[in-house]
Amino acid sequence: MATDRVVRFTDSFFGRLDQLLPADRTADGKPSVTDFLVFDLPRVHDKLSRDVYGQTLQTDEPGVRVYIGLGALVGRFAIFVTVMPDGDVEAFWLAVDDE
Repeated sequence: MATDRVVRFTDSFFGRLDQLLPADRTADGKPSVTDFLVFDLPRVHDKLSRDVYGQTLQTDEPGVRVYIGLGALVGRFAIFVTVMPDGDVEAFWLAVDDE
């Protein structure tokens, strides 16, 4: 039986999240940082922990993989990760398609 991998979200990931989403949900319903952290990120964390290679695609950048997801409130998003030599996963960048 395979062991779950450790998944870490870096400071650059959280900095990018703060750039992309407001601190609070807006009056017109744009989701907040907290919405993403509560509703979407735990599911992504679990998927990456269990099967990073099956849940991501290789990018043109060597060693960088991308998870593409559809969030509960955020909509479409992409999380860029690297798999470290020890097998841990580091998520370092986020893109959100808020259209």
